Amino acid sequence: MSARPCVAFFAVLFPAFPLIVSCATPQQPAPTRLTEPAQVAVRHSDTSAADHLRELSGRYWTALLETGQLPLLGEGGLGGPLAATAMGDHRFDGRLDDLSPEAYTRTLQEIERLRTEVDSIPSGLLGGEDALTLEILRGQLEDIKSSLVCGGEDWLVDQMNGVQVSLAQTGLFYRLGTAQGAAELASRYGQASRMFDQQIANLSRGLAAGKTSPKTNVQKVIDQLVKLRADDFLPAEERFKGLPAAQRDTAREAIRKAVSESVLPGLQKYRDFLQKQLLPKARVDVGLWAQPGGEACYAFLIRYHTGTQRKPQELHELGLRLLTAIEAEQGEIAASQGFKLPVDLKAFRKSVDARKDQFKQTAEELLDWNKATLLRAMAALPQAFNRLPPRPIVTRAIEAYRAETSTPAFYQPASDDGTQPGVYYVNTFNPETRALYNEEALCFHEAIPGHHLQGSIAQELKGLPDFRRQTGETAYIEGWALYSERLADETLHLYSGPLARYGMLGYQAWRASRLVVDTGMHSLHWDRAKALQFLRDHTTLPPHEAENEIDRYVIMPAQALAYMVGEEEIFRLRHEAERRLGTQFNLKEFHDVVLDHGAVPLAVLGRMVEEWVQRKEIARSTTPAAKP
Repeated sequence: MSARPCVAFFAVLFPAFPLIVSCATPQQPAPTRLTEPAQVAVRHSDTSAADHLRELSGRYWTALLETGQLPLLGEGGLGGPLAATAMGDHRFDGRLDDLSPEAYTRTLQEIERLRTEVDSIPSGLLGGEDALTLEILRGQLEDIKSSLVCGGEDWLVDQMNGVQVSLAQTGLFYRLGTAQGAAELASRYGQASRMFDQQIANLSRGLAAGKTSPKTNVQKVIDQLVKLRADDFLPAEERFKGLPAAQRDTAREAIRKAVSESVLPGLQKYRDFLQKQLLPKARVDVGLWAQPGGEACYAFLIRYHTGTQRKPQELHELGLRLLTAIEAEQGEIAASQGFKLPVDLKAFRKSVDARKDQFKQTAEELLDWNKATLLRAMAALPQAFNRLPPRPIVTRAIEAYRAETSTPAFYQPASDDGTQPGVYYVNTFNPETRALYNEEALCFHEAIPGHHLQGSIAQELKGLPDFRRQTGETAYIEGWALYSERLADETLHLYSGPLARYGMLGYQAWRASRLVVDTGMHSLHWDRAKALQFLRDHTTLPPHEAENEIDRYVIMPAQALAYMVGEEEIFRLRHEAERRLGTQFNLKEFHDVVLDHGAVPLAVLGRMVEEWVQRKEIARSTTPAAKP
């Protein structure tokens, strides 16, 4: 789903803590090349300028994490202490996000100071990765300023990334075998009532201004709040084993007390406010166009998530064109299975869905099947990559309290401190409805060779500042994961048969359909029912998953546009390199170029690939021809 336009905390999609995704949306100063192709030389940085840049990069990272989340940036929100803990940055474990207008203003003031100082660094004094860091930092700081047009803090009620989800997950990331870790979790939980009061105050201000989330999303959050119980926040006893025996009960009791006196009352207050005050007045129209200032907000979010200046209508038409081509590929598979041309894809899908071998009957069986699929993918990686994931990954079921409203699967990155592995979360709610022909592509996208491979390599780029290792452009991050689905077919040969390939194409159609329904709802005045019907007609998603997807696009406008835009660009760069280099093209080297600098903006990626191609062309021209 995997955080990280644009800035996204690695998650894409642990939904509560996405990868911070960012693209520089405004016109930036002319970028410095990473190399001089004619000499194949890297320009070195002026020491004082490089030191100043490192200092500013550290301040930027701290400013993002220490206070509270910046709404609508990343994948549902950028920064804050909750996100910091999830990433393995434990400097702010004793704090809980401050959602007050005063805290928000302080963060924005620091961002503005950083913008001024960053702009004072002459780009000509920096070379190599430092020049790239300066360019990306300028873009991210400008994006934060531009995001103010949305005012998301006053109206977002988010079933994917909301504070109710983040708070329920945060205990997973604490080092409870230490007295400090246990005390800090109790401290964080003890601030929950205050945080929910601030959330209610913000939403009340938005309500007075005529800004709300749609009714469907508000109701989904209410449903989550109904299901959350004290046990969802209390860590298991074995988590405290590192403490002396005499301290364990005391530490756990302090956490239980904070849950009872702060978390549960806060959740109840939030639920009552949403149910009694917000829901009756929440907007019916799901598109941003219906919100005051919504059109300007959507225009910004398109630039942020896709890294382009494309208009909604242009993206809408792109989605329709891509769907036509993908459905033609699906027709070829259906014909190979005995269906007559022209193939009725709905009839073919109906026949496939009637096959008992395409479904597991229990959550345990579905989870085990996905574990085995992930192991197959890991074993195949050396065919196309020089580097393997440097961090471990495990497969888990999405927790019951959020499974019903969650996506089919998502990825949670490994914590940066190495204490937690990456997690491929699989939705096992109603397993008998989840077709196996869809599950393989999903695993390759979210885990291997998709988000986990790309994200864990980025996390290990220790020479880069934290914001570059942990954040990146949505179109790059999600484009890479979607590219991985096709790569798993054409190069790694991971799909188990024609039906699994049909499912892969169904998921490609799903991402193309996003271009249609996202722009349809937020710009072209489609209602939810029309968008849902389109998604059902053109994808292999079962009804419940399709509904959750539509409600995701509603509350995360434009984020879903990044997938196809990114995949198309990565393939364009690869095919151009293949054309120019011919037999000298090396796929493993190409993947090194794409992965070895973090999740950079697509424009920057294009420069890096071009420089790699030029270096190989120069080497070819200076190599003596072999004698006959």
